[in-house]
Amino acid sequence: MVVQHTFKVKCQVQAGECLAVTGSSQDLGRWKKQAVQPMVQDTEDKDLWQLTTTLDEEEDHLFRYCVVIILQPLCPANPRRIIVSQWETHLLPRKIGENSCSSTDTFGIIDRVERVQRGWLTDEMMIQFKLSQGGITIYKKKYSEHRLWAKMTPLVKEWGHCSDQDINQAEESIDIQDVRDRCGTWPIVEAAALNENDCERKFQDQFGIEYKKTEDSFVIFEAQLLNPSSVAFLVDIYARGPGTSDNDIPDHIGMCYIYPDNFKQTMGKLRTPITSMKFQPIGKLTVDYLMINSTPQLEMDFSLSYRNYWADDWKGLDVGHRGLGNSYTKGHHCSSIKENTIASMRDAIQHGADMVEFDVQVSKDLVPIVYHEFNLCVQTKTKQGGEIMLDVPVKDLTLAELQGLKSHHPSEKEGGVKSFGNDGEADHEPFPTLEDILLSLDVNCGFNIEIKYGQLMKDEKEEDKNPMEINLFLDQVLKTVLRNGGDRRIIFSSFNPDVCTMIINKQNKYPALLLTQGENSKYEDFMDPRTWSIRNGVLFAEMSGLLGLSAMAEALIRDPTQIELVKSRDQVLFCWTDEKNDRETVKYLKQLGVNGVIYDRMDQNNDKIVKESIFVSDSKLPATHASIAYSSSGVSSESDYTPKSSPSASPTRNSPSFSGVFNCT
Repeated sequence: MVVQHTFKVKCQVQAGECLAVTGSSQDLGRWKKQAVQPMVQDTEDKDLWQLTTTLDEEEDHLFRYCVVIILQPLCPANPRRIIVSQWETHLLPRKIGENSCSSTDTFGIIDRVERVQRGWLTDEMMIQFKLSQGGITIYKKKYSEHRLWAKMTPLVKEWGHCSDQDINQAEESIDIQDVRDRCGTWPIVEAAALNENDCERKFQDQFGIEYKKTEDSFVIFEAQLLNPSSVAFLVDIYARGPGTSDNDIPDHIGMCYIYPDNFKQTMGKLRTPITSMKFQPIGKLTVDYLMINSTPQLEMDFSLSYRNYWADDWKGLDVGHRGLGNSYTKGHHCSSIKENTIASMRDAIQHGADMVEFDVQVSKDLVPIVYHEFNLCVQTKTKQGGEIMLDVPVKDLTLAELQGLKSHHPSEKEGGVKSFGNDGEADHEPFPTLEDILLSLDVNCGFNIEIKYGQLMKDEKEEDKNPMEINLFLDQVLKTVLRNGGDRRIIFSSFNPDVCTMIINKQNKYPALLLTQGENSKYEDFMDPRTWSIRNGVLFAEMSGLLGLSAMAEALIRDPTQIELVKSRDQVLFCWTDEKNDRETVKYLKQLGVNGVIYDRMDQNNDKIVKESIFVSDSKLPATHASIAYSSSGVSSESDYTPKSSPSASPTRNSPSFSGVFNCT
């Protein structure tokens, strides 16, 4: 038997967007993106959306609202394209009940709790254009004291996604202002800057976004599109002189063009001249670009997401660094078991690790493997009969070569070969595959997976020369984790901000943290200003939708107020101890209120009485959602339990399962 039901929801949308319904039942599309049910906008109240449909009365209907852009196909035989702008991500979806037909919902709010998340890439791709120090250079001295603004406008519409009238006008128009005024709803361009007021991505104001001429300036334009060869971008430059306010109309001093179909690589730097309104050169625009593709052979849906989820009681977690710890350091905390091996991680778990942290790279034959350094060393003989160790990039060797060669850690080149006394034992061998790690270790132990992908240093040296194409690299890691992750608590992390951005946009299941050393004198800075400080990292995390940061412990101990800065943005904070690996430091960091401490020697520095993961009790309890409420950031705002994973106990709690969020084909 079928019944008629009317969905009603209030939501403000941008031009070109519409509300849609997705749900658990066949009638509502089984959570599939391509099967969302578009709603109809009220003719008088533009914020009210409705949909009347028939539903099977015998079936339970869970549902969510989502904001989408529907791109109709150029050829009628092709399917429509669904672009997800935002969607509701409460762990407990809405459910159709007896009185739900007469009520009007508010998008993103259930039981007074707001929880909304951005979509993920499927049919579309994303290009990021990044302006940092020297991004806009104006030669004329008259503008040296002026404040600058930049606005990016897509100039060429993708055929089939604008009206015939617009296409004809664009072809015939000789007035570039006409093109600016007719800027449509697709492609999407949003902007943000690395400061407290502008760090949230949003559609641009009339004159764009301010570009500040400071060392740590960082502005990003983010474009979503289907085909880069069919779109060009116009960048307009505006200026406000000294003594003017933000309410004054700025001077339009110049413009330039960017053509994505000229990009030769996935990421790079582009320089283009800025011309005045009289077509005279007055400066140059320098942008770093990044092209993000969707991950092939992965079908994500609306059923559930943990991309911004962290329970209140997941505090002070004990996280084993590379398993039991760094096994090549000269410090007192040097591990006696080879780092980043199954044996090392298993030992950390046996000593009470809540999670283990390890490093992932990708071999030449596209297999994700676990290893920290970008290079390994192989020993060979010289013509004179002596021996020499040669550096070999990990990415240049296949899995069989990595596991078959007798290799050495780079530190052994100067410090001598270290013997662990267990050569030949499978669990102690280096270069385990990520799949083996996922399948071999106790599922109750969470994983903090650090993605090792090099970036440019501030002195312009490359951390890792000629890396694998970044989309190809990350696709191998994501497919492996999504196919084998199951119910395990998993979080990604990376020092590379672009990697973090791509992880968030390529999938909708797992969260990511930016690794940062903060302001310090021990390590060289990267070129990217997003990595220079904890403050910049916090702003970047908000800009990109990350869960939070993983910071060097020494930076937090030196200035604990930075912890409050992270918490003020409702972000999660892990820390890594580097050389400060002792029980007192670990305990102090927990007292400061961090969510997790990554440290060496779980056998020495973890003084839990009950040597088990905080997540063990989760597997013993049913996955119930009713008593859990969540904030808009995805971090739980209410919970029945608030204990820390302290040295004295591992608390119990109710926690939802991580399974059933994706399909791999």
